[in-house]
Amino acid sequence: MRILGIIAEYNPFHGGHAHHLREARRVSGADYVVVVMSSCFTQRGEAAILSPADRARMALSCGADAVFALPACWAVRDAEHFALGGVALLQALGCNAISFGAETADLPALTACARMMEQPYTAFSAALQGHMGSGLPYPAALSAAMAEHLPEAGAVLASPNNTLAVCYLRAMLRLNAQLDVFPIPRAGDYHATELAEAFPSATALRGAIHRGDWSSLNSRIPEPALDILRAAAMDGRLHRANALDQALLYRLRTMQDVEWSALPDLSEGIEDRLRTAARSASTRESLLLAAKTRRYPHARLSRLCAHALLGMTQAQLDAEPLPTAAWLLGFRQEARPLLTQLKQNGFPIIGKAADHTTDEAWFRTELLAYDLWALGCGLPSGLGFTQGVVRV
Repeated sequence: MRILGIIAEYNPFHGGHAHHLREARRVSGADYVVVVMSSCFTQRGEAAILSPADRARMALSCGADAVFALPACWAVRDAEHFALGGVALLQALGCNAISFGAETADLPALTACARMMEQPYTAFSAALQGHMGSGLPYPAALSAAMAEHLPEAGAVLASPNNTLAVCYLRAMLRLNAQLDVFPIPRAGDYHATELAEAFPSATALRGAIHRGDWSSLNSRIPEPALDILRAAAMDGRLHRANALDQALLYRLRTMQDVEWSALPDLSEGIEDRLRTAARSASTRESLLLAAKTRRYPHARLSRLCAHALLGMTQAQLDAEPLPTAAWLLGFRQEARPLLTQLKQNGFPIIGKAADHTTDEAWFRTELLAYDLWALGCGLPSGLGFTQGVVRV
């Protein structure tokens, strides 16, 4: 059985995602496609606009066969750890291939970058540190160092999906994951705020949804997924923009020194800048604008805010470096043979949250993430226990 794995956010699912699913299945010859998807919070530290269940249903209605959660302890991390968590889940579930989108779908160049980052030369490491010392943020410093020491692949890291693609390949090297790799060229600007006619960015689509510009979505989101989005909006299941701002500011203003120092991925006093900005900011966005600098980019600060809100610590993440179970969000009825195969691999699969132990810190964090997401929709707590497995 050929099982293709995809790591995604689908925030929300759109035409570009549908194109990737179709192409990945075609070029890989996969019998089934398994998606590992960010659950309630995304890699940039923001709450997803739709619940994990609704986004899983969108993916299943447009070509995926099964969708599993990438929990917040890996989803809300830098690209390296986001990829590590996703690849670890695909490997544990028994996938034998992986596909991802990339601006430069040049597998040899992507692999060369991955090998350099996993097993760096001394000169490369020195160049990277030198560029960071000059004030460049890590992504820009990495791209500059790569251009100096691996010129044929240097331009690869200038694009966000290429960077994530390289991190998937790094994770495969680190985990010795024997997966066939199928990069698919990605069209469009990842961060574009304007709605492109073909393959718009998820950022632009979220803006249209929050504005209530439904007519702009008709040609950009596949009809089955758009129906799910409309139903969620009608039922009040969209996470409201800025809904958690005051909760976040309260949390940041009341954190003690020991709590600040326990946050993940701290360096160079980044927490001091965020703490100072929190004293006067009135919204999450004004907080990030006040705190960000060339060295402390928006996305990194945003993730740090999510870590604080979710109570995540570096010690917790160090103690649980890889996922220990796969939370099933949904599957297609025709894919029951796939689920049988996945279960035979022996990796724990969570169907009902109530059946899983709360002894694991990542799982407690995940239940909190569901409650915070529900708060942003005006829904009751306990969503992680009540959402159930989606069947299409």
